[in-house]
Amino acid sequence: MNNLQSLTQPQPPTWLKALVICLLLLGILFRFANIGGKFYWYDESFTSLAISGHTLTEVLEDIRSHQEMFPISEFNKFTQITEGRTFVDTLRYLATSDPQHPPLYYLMVRLWSQLFGTDPAEVRSLSAVISLLIFPSAYWLCWELFNSQLVGWIVMAIMAVSPLDVFYAQEARQYCLWMVFYP
Repeated sequence: MNNLQSLTQPQPPTWLKALVICLLLLGILFRFANIGGKFYWYDESFTSLAISGHTLTEVLEDIRSHQEMFPISEFNKFTQITEGRTFVDTLRYLATSDPQHPPLYYLMVRLWSQLFGTDPAEVRSLSAVISLLIFPSAYWLCWELFNSQLVGWIVMAIMAVSPLDVFYAQEARQYCLWMVFYP
C-alpha cells in the first residue's frame, strides 16, 4: 500500500472514535479495579515463588518439617524477594521446577517487584500494565490483516471490555504478555 492510498482511506466516524475511547477508559478501569482484593490463587503463588528465587524443594522441605498444619505466614517467606536471591535464582527455579514457562515474564515481574513490592496487588499490576499494550497490538494486527482503521478501532473496543482479557490482566501470570504478541 502506498502513502496516497493510506491518505485517501476513509476515517472511522467521530462518534465511533468517541465510543471506543470511552470503552478503552472503561477497560483500563476494569484492569486496575480491585486488583489486590481478589484471592491470590494457586498458580499465582508459583509466580511469587519463582520471582523470589526459592525452589519448590525448599518449600516442600519446610512443609515436611512442620508437625502440624503449615501456616500461610511460613509460605509467605518464600514469596518475598531477599538480598541473597538474584535473577539467576529465578532462572534456576524456572529451569528446574517450571521449565514449560518462558522466562521473560518472570524476569520482568521480578524487576517490577523489586521496585514496587511483592504484595498481590503490586505483583498483579505488572500484568495490568502489560495488558494495555494489547490495544496497539490488536490495532496493528487488524491494520495488517484488513488494511482498515475501522476494524482496528472496533477490535480495540471489544478487547478493552472483553471479560477474558480483563481476567488475565488481573492475574500474576504470563498470559497477558502472550496476548500482546498473539492478540
